[in-house]
Amino acid sequence: MSNGIYVATAGAIAQSTALDMTANNIANAATAGFHGDVVTFKQTLSSARSADLAMVTAGSARTDSQPGAMLPTGNPLDLALDGDGYFGVETAAGPRYTRAGNFQLDAQGQLVTGDGLIVRGPQGAPIAIPPTAKTIEVAANGTVIADGTTVGQLELVRFAPAQLKHEGNTLYAATGEPSSGELPKVRAGMLEQSNVNVVRGVVDLVKVSRTYESLMQVIQGYHDVEDRAARELGAPK
Repeated sequence: MSNGIYVATAGAIAQSTALDMTANNIANAATAGFHGDVVTFKQTLSSARSADLAMVTAGSARTDSQPGAMLPTGNPLDLALDGDGYFGVETAAGPRYTRAGNFQLDAQGQLVTGDGLIVRGPQGAPIAIPPTAKTIEVAANGTVIADGTTVGQLELVRFAPAQLKHEGNTLYAATGEPSSGELPKVRAGMLEQSNVNVVRGVVDLVKVSRTYESLMQVIQGYHDVEDRAARELGAPK
């Protein structure tokens, strides 16, 4: 079998990964706090087939850390982060981190995400708002104030990019301890928009799709050549 089919197959797999990631970015272009993923490609040498056979494969994915635009909403529970960092939230799998600050109150008066996850305070404790509270404010340092009284403190953390793994649309799992340094400022009454550029995303989607289709045609061409060669070699003389 020709080495070319291995090269084309490796390229097609890499482009398929990029296609899925680009499509997911575009699908979340309107998701608050969503940061798009970027796939990197790398060249590898295949010693199994030939010492000088180079193939392109999908490398590690990274999250685009460029912040999205801030949209004023006037809702005191809509919170955006100005600077590098994340809100802590509690999930069934343990602590996770997000920049999506479209929070609300659940039936118990606890601060939760749009998906109902508890927003973490110090040591992971929930933040409860008294049912009689008429005003809610969140200070730049994450202090939560109801009717002039402090009722909680948002867990704000920073991590190095290599410590984070994207889970779902806006959640990240982290390994190791949070990084030191200045924490982000909380901007109440605002939401960070997705940092995905839809026009650029669509252009990338078309480009990746065409590359993938071209590679699939190359693979099919190799199959056709090999099938024809097998028929001709197997035909009676």
